[in-house]
Amino acid sequence: MARPPPCRRGVSRPVCGRNESLSRFEACPNFSPMKVLVQNSLWWPQVIGGAEISSHLLGRELRRRGLRADAVASTGRTTGQDGLRIRPTDDGLGTVFEAPAHGLYDFFPTEEARSGILTRGLNHFAAVHSSRWEKLFGEVLERSQPDIVHTNNLVGLTPAIWSAARRHGIPVIHTIRDYHLLCPRTTLLRSNGADCQNPPLPCRLLARLKRRRTGGLRMVTAPTRFVLDKHLAAGGFPGAQPHVIPNALEEWPAEIPTRRAGGPVRGLFLGQIDTHKGIPELLAALGALLADETCADLQFDFAGRGPLVTEVESFCAANPQRLRYHGQVTGDEKRALLAACGFMVVPSVWAEPFSRSIIDGFSWGMPAIGARRGGIPEVITADRDGLVVEPSAQELARAMRALVLDPHKRLAMGSRARQGASRFTLAAQVDRFIRLYETMAGGSA
Repeated sequence: MARPPPCRRGVSRPVCGRNESLSRFEACPNFSPMKVLVQNSLWWPQVIGGAEISSHLLGRELRRRGLRADAVASTGRTTGQDGLRIRPTDDGLGTVFEAPAHGLYDFFPTEEARSGILTRGLNHFAAVHSSRWEKLFGEVLERSQPDIVHTNNLVGLTPAIWSAARRHGIPVIHTIRDYHLLCPRTTLLRSNGADCQNPPLPCRLLARLKRRRTGGLRMVTAPTRFVLDKHLAAGGFPGAQPHVIPNALEEWPAEIPTRRAGGPVRGLFLGQIDTHKGIPELLAALGALLADETCADLQFDFAGRGPLVTEVESFCAANPQRLRYHGQVTGDEKRALLAACGFMVVPSVWAEPFSRSIIDGFSWGMPAIGARRGGIPEVITADRDGLVVEPSAQELARAMRALVLDPHKRLAMGSRARQGASRFTLAAQVDRFIRLYETMAGGSA
């Protein structure tokens, strides 16, 4: 792909929000800010999980720093206009390219739940390669002319887009956000919720086919060391330079409320209301604490949506004075909840790659009780800004009881959580990504 020679794009970027270094480059007639094409399965405002939030925040912050950034994603649906479409944005981002997803059904859990095992299996194998998306991504590269491609979740586009980038000679950095490349279910769990220690043959074959396509990437990042090592140990991303870069907060509250030692203490679960998130264990733990007279000050709030909402609603309805279900919360409603609660609980029974709920709570001065699973122990510093426990009803109850009955410990942990949350700011994350982009653009990766 022919391009005019750049004025060392990789070293002329405004890093850390500072633009002082640009003037000497702007004098060059060929100067233009580095351009990054950010990819994800879906693009904001379509949101299924944290990947959509993280990729959108990244693209928006890159633009704020003075870099150019386009985005590419699937529409989340398998039907619709065959070719690329351009969607306008109102957040300062450049062009958002979209096309129908590759696969047998749309990106919605209800559709997969209705499908038979054969259809689900065929859909999983379709996730290995899409010739259509390899061609479409090539068109995006021709039109966007990026210096760097930053890929995220690949569902709906497949690893074929990496082949297109290699063919165009554009370096790729990939951020691992889940276990899609290792597990068709993306959870590393069996259908009954047990850890999948010995994957079935079809799953092993799928993982091998996807792993083979990870070669040739320049860099790979993950939000926690656990996630990164899990993929590297499986033989993924050979030759890629690995980096751990934590996920970033959506926002940093300038002021937080002063929490008091006495009175009711509200715990909070914020996330997907589902089995692998530890909801059954959490309900059992709360049931025991509600019957414990020493924990009479405990109240608890649930926020989110998912398959177990009915169970949570029924549980809360049985004790409305102390339990509340808020549904999905965003914006001011979410801020008010974070300001009002005293500690966060993340009881996941699966290998959670990261937990945005934990850092949300940290930014509001809330300690966290987190499961000893996946990357969670890397986010919480045990006994400093929270407690790390086994996700059993007994251990969760013991940890919640400890924070309710020891307000000074709870408040001290919350204060340290707020102080430590600065490592999860968007500015800190994007500083690190920009440094990697510059290394790649300079050809020294």
